[in-house]
Amino acid sequence: MKTFLFCFFITSLTFAQISPGELTTAHADLEGLSNCTKCHELGEKVLNSKCLDCHSEIKSLITVGEGFHSSGDVKGKDCSKCHPEHFGRNFRIVNFNPDEFDHNKTSYKLTGAHVKTDCEKCHQSKNIKDPKMRERKGTYLGLNFYCFSCHEDNHQKTIGENCNACHNTEKFKPAVNFDHEKAKFKLTGLHLKVDCIKCHQITKKDGKDFQKFVGLNYRNCSPCHNDVHKEKFG
Repeated sequence: MKTFLFCFFITSLTFAQISPGELTTAHADLEGLSNCTKCHELGEKVLNSKCLDCHSEIKSLITVGEGFHSSGDVKGKDCSKCHPEHFGRNFRIVNFNPDEFDHNKTSYKLTGAHVKTDCEKCHQSKNIKDPKMRERKGTYLGLNFYCFSCHEDNHQKTIGENCNACHNTEKFKPAVNFDHEKAKFKLTGLHLKVDCIKCHQITKKDGKDFQKFVGLNYRNCSPCHNDVHKEKFG
């Protein structure tokens, strides 16, 4: 028992002399002499390649030239310049101020109403598709560019996922990108002045308000017009 305590004391003392300080909470599982080489090369500084072995999601973005870590502000720098370690459990290893961050340096540039949207509205763990990424607390990675990650699908899967074909980021209504000339039913004559709601009426689908835009029987006039010929002409 005395031998065990002596060895434990010597090992702890040796580690305390070698280690520059306690690791942050994020890297607490790497504490201890046996784990040093997971981040350090013997006689060398911490290499970026070692960091990226664990932070594979960032490595993937750098490889394809996307994301903040591929921008000119970061590229070529040592990870430890921005993320220093051994300053204790409560040290903030990600020194990041969302209010001052330039989102244009990422692969998703903010425009329109997105510019004024609080970061937390989009950057929520429930919006991250990858389960492993979702486990990382406080991460801003892992979101895709699909509108339905953050927005409800008001069209209830009847139109598709290319929201930009009709909408922009300024506001949902009106659908300024939509061109009726490219639709199967082109507007002519008095139809040009008819309000959309006259033809695309709001009904119910799965218990929710629903406005149908595709699949209308536009060849049949009677749903919108009274048949003054009393079906004499078909």
